[in-house]
Amino acid sequence: MVGATVLAANIGIAVGIVLLLIIALDINPAVSLIVGALYMGIGSGLGLNETVASIGEGFGDLMQGIGIPIIFGIMIGMLLARCGGATQIATTLTDAVPVRYVPYALGLAGAIVAVPVFFDVAFLVLIPMVIALWQETDLSYPVVIGSLVIGAAGAHTFVPPTPNPLAAPELLEFGLGEMMVAGLLVGFPAVTLSIAIYIRIVDRLWDSADDLAEIPFEEADEERTDRPSFAASLLPIATPIFLILLQTTTEAVTGEPNVYLDFLGSRIIALLAGLVIAIGVYARTVGRDDLSDAFSDATRPAGLVLTITGAGGAFGYVIQETEAADALVDLIGVSGDGVVIVLLAFVIGLIMRVSQGSGTVAGITAMTIMGGVETTVAGSAIAMASLSGGMSIGHINDSGFWVVTELSGLEVTGGLKTYTLSEAILSVFGLVGAIGIAIIM
Repeated sequence: MVGATVLAANIGIAVGIVLLLIIALDINPAVSLIVGALYMGIGSGLGLNETVASIGEGFGDLMQGIGIPIIFGIMIGMLLARCGGATQIATTLTDAVPVRYVPYALGLAGAIVAVPVFFDVAFLVLIPMVIALWQETDLSYPVVIGSLVIGAAGAHTFVPPTPNPLAAPELLEFGLGEMMVAGLLVGFPAVTLSIAIYIRIVDRLWDSADDLAEIPFEEADEERTDRPSFAASLLPIATPIFLILLQTTTEAVTGEPNVYLDFLGSRIIALLAGLVIAIGVYARTVGRDDLSDAFSDATRPAGLVLTITGAGGAFGYVIQETEAADALVDLIGVSGDGVVIVLLAFVIGLIMRVSQGSGTVAGITAMTIMGGVETTVAGSAIAMASLSGGMSIGHINDSGFWVVTELSGLEVTGGLKTYTLSEAILSVFGLVGAIGIAIIM
């Protein structure tokens, strides 16, 4: 094995290789991460065969824990989107509050819908309803767009079973229940505070002449008239969260594991329960004729995310095997037991986010690097900081930026003032929450 300085430098070189492949050569992120892992292992003296074995082991270990739950979670979201359940959640929440609170209701709706699906799916499903709602209020256009972005991004970033927060316990070796609690307790207050700050900032920056191209969905979206009820739409999302939290809180209170609750609160069973309910809601609303098509639509995006997430796990496992992360921490003189570790996780995520765009790649990379650091800081704090950094500043190299900009009819400047600004504010509150967890735990 090589010296500590070379080990630390190899992390930077490996990350640089990954970024070069993604940005300059437009190579798939999963392939880029595997190439980076190969350099990391071989360049750090792990050996040719041992490096390859570590890549396979890291990929397999992570997929064993999160592969099936991610697929089930995406299926839940797709079924709700196709039967109108996601829109029903949003319209119910926004209809229940006065106009001045509509941005917060939109944020909550975006958060709920984004729990089982990707950010772009949640935004795509809800944006026609949001624009129709905007036309009936005196709220400014960037306020409703940014509020939806904040809510959807907050849940997608912080709350399992979306891929990164679901992978965090595996990468950083702590309980899924702890991640769920941290994501909910930090994520939803962060969303609320971020919307409050964003509303006060964006109207001062907004110029419709320069920032708005053409508002799409001018006609109100009719979609389905036979949507499921609000309770039925919410149940497939709430059930897995309830089962996981029930298992965690019961064990924390009694101090003893319960075999039945451990079974029900496991990732696979909790998500399967939500999926079974989602199938029932879908079949009752739409029928069973195109159920197989809905499942096919769900598995296509799942494959890409599983590949990137697994490759990130392989990269991280190689880093752990070389003990390079500890060498990096020692080299820069950072204590492994303080808030500085949380800040380091955030900065790594931020650098990856700004440089290559993908929040998934940024968060996974930050967590895999931090997973090799020996520290007493709570794993959930490091995860929240890594994920916050990975969300921080999305701009023109981020696919989510273009989803929001194009579907909302914005110019590039409008995208920067909605998508980029709103997520940057949210990332700061996520970091504050991560620091709070580190201090308390």
